[in-house]
Amino acid sequence: MARSNLSRRVVSGVAVLSFGLLNVVAPAQAVSGVQIHAGENLGEVSIEDTAGVINRDRLMDALDELDFNEPTNVAVYTRDGEYSDDINTKTLEFARKSHPEWISAKAEDYGDYWADGLLIITLSVEGSGDGQIGTYFGEDRKVTTSQMESIHEAGYDDFNLSRWTDGVIAVADKASAIMNRPWYKSPALWWTVAAGGGGTGIVLISSAAMRSSRRNNFAQELQSGTEHLTNVTMDLDETEIAAKTLPTGSTHAAELERRFADFMSKYRESFDSQAKLEAAEKKYRSSSRGVDAAKKFKTDAQNLDLTDDAIIAAAALYTRSASWEDAWRAQTKPLADDLAQISTLIDGVDPELMGSAAALASYRETATQSLESLGTQLKAEQIDVDAALDELSDLRRGLTERLDEFAKAQIEAYAENEDEKEEMRREMERSRYSTASQGPRGGTILDVLNPGSLYWSVGSYNAGYTAGTNSVDQSRESSSSSGSVSTGYSGGGSFSGSGGSSRF
Repeated sequence: MARSNLSRRVVSGVAVLSFGLLNVVAPAQAVSGVQIHAGENLGEVSIEDTAGVINRDRLMDALDELDFNEPTNVAVYTRDGEYSDDINTKTLEFARKSHPEWISAKAEDYGDYWADGLLIITLSVEGSGDGQIGTYFGEDRKVTTSQMESIHEAGYDDFNLSRWTDGVIAVADKASAIMNRPWYKSPALWWTVAAGGGGTGIVLISSAAMRSSRRNNFAQELQSGTEHLTNVTMDLDETEIAAKTLPTGSTHAAELERRFADFMSKYRESFDSQAKLEAAEKKYRSSSRGVDAAKKFKTDAQNLDLTDDAIIAAAALYTRSASWEDAWRAQTKPLADDLAQISTLIDGVDPELMGSAAALASYRETATQSLESLGTQLKAEQIDVDAALDELSDLRRGLTERLDEFAKAQIEAYAENEDEKEEMRREMERSRYSTASQGPRGGTILDVLNPGSLYWSVGSYNAGYTAGTNSVDQSRESSSSSGSVSTGYSGGGSFSGSGGSSRF
């Protein structure tokens, strides 16, 4: 049945490989209206063949057979093009107009990236054997420029012969093998093994290694989550008593009381999750779904562990119990640690960064003094707990603002063009928000009650800057060695999703 937009939900199957051969697998069958496929990890498929050059059935059958390393949605977009077209921008314009779901809807992405778990293949046909091919990736599926070039090259021979469907299949096949490729699937690794006489059964070894790696990850996530849940259980009585002693009329205490009601519900849910994971069979522990479930259990248990710390600390502060000073030190520790680490950012900076580095150094001195004064005022009861927490929050946000300014200066100094600046900004933002999404930093009241993105830690900043410079360096190396892939979106505003295009 011909349709302008083909979208299917695909259920993963299993393909069994041995050395050099693809064993016989059962053909796709329709079961209760759901299509069973031989490939693995293929999600939704959307085909927009506006150029009218694709054999849809053959393309779908081929995609169904591909094995992706992680669950991936695939979008294929063909268009009639001109030599002067910037198909990166054309793809973005088409997505914004016809497929907004291709663009990330996460609040922290501000519509500037492709949706997670997505591969877009754009074929721009300019004439017989001529045109451009583009591939675009969710940030969790992105590849290096050199890898993107090899993905495009996989389709060149077919495209040059105007075998458009075959070329798109070849590009998808190459992309499925490269995106999120585990270390044990590295071609260099297996050539080394084969050279040593271990070639027979390489794929079987690879499959076994993948399952073994998943089981190890499952076990580690389950163990970590269990440790956090055990801590929560041991502190449960104290947490319940603390929640009951929180004063009414306090903004922070009132919010913690509301969190406690949700806390008990999630505590019971985590116990149920733990029991199911512990009883899981080997097959489930070896699956991506099982690992994801174990990770969620660990995250939930970790957040519970941090939340009860905040409730207990708040009760100590508001009631001025014997441990209130220890509780206050725990609240100030994230800022104190950050102030102590500022030297790792500013020592030995280049001359063009001296101004922003001096601003950070100056803030370190004033914030340190303010932090000490805040503790003295609280001890003398010259300030109440709510006011002290609000001032502490202001100090932490002040540091975040100065880190933002320092980041702009460092990016300006290191990047050589707008594309590199966007690349560095993307990596630094990703480090900042991914760290924040993992939960509160240390179970402090401010971290539990506020979104993680409100405060930027020096450790996260360092990690983001390192990732940004490494990404730029890698792009420079790839550009100097090939230069055939065009990235960036002309007129795309702040959009900086991963991907690029090349001519064939």
